[in-house]
Amino acid sequence: MSQPTRKILVHTCCLACASYVFSQLEKAGFIVVAFFFNPEVDDYGEHRKRLLDLTKYCSENGLELIVPEYNPEEFTGMIMPYKDKNSIKYITDNDRYRRRRCQLCNSMVIQKTVEQAKKNRFKYATTTLLCSPYKDHDAIIEIGNEKSLDYGVSFYYQDFRKGYWTGRNFARNHRGHLPSYCGCLESFKEGRLE
Repeated sequence: MSQPTRKILVHTCCLACASYVFSQLEKAGFIVVAFFFNPEVDDYGEHRKRLLDLTKYCSENGLELIVPEYNPEEFTGMIMPYKDKNSIKYITDNDRYRRRRCQLCNSMVIQKTVEQAKKNRFKYATTTLLCSPYKDHDAIIEIGNEKSLDYGVSFYYQDFRKGYWTGRNFARNHRGHLPSYCGCLESFKEGRLE
């Protein structure tokens, strides 16, 4: 069997999702490079736990890991106009606000991922968000395809949801942190399980 030669940059949210997604991408013939960009995780302790788990996993499995500077303001500054009652962008309906917040978050992380893929001359990019049954896959695919066109990168889609619990069990069995919410503190307050 020939060695994989296609590198793929994978936006990575946590060990649980990464462990399953990485294994499936390797089976598909990709060389995985992890990209930990998660400014929406605005609790420093939560961000650190996720990063430490991923760093250990990548080190043990010989995977490259790219970690840009952590700046939660990238996310909070972006959603602030939608929360500010004095802003023309203010959204009063909680469900509409949540959908908009998630759309902005997904757009932010995917954009940064395809930018990094282009910078590193990778032809492919994807995200472990596609492992979560709580995410809107159609919206992620649309954003991924749109952003990747801007950078000449191919957004790779695969439905990884069937491995969600496999990944969580992997993290549990390896004493990894199991996130109980998507990332932002608002998703934590809403009880939006990850």
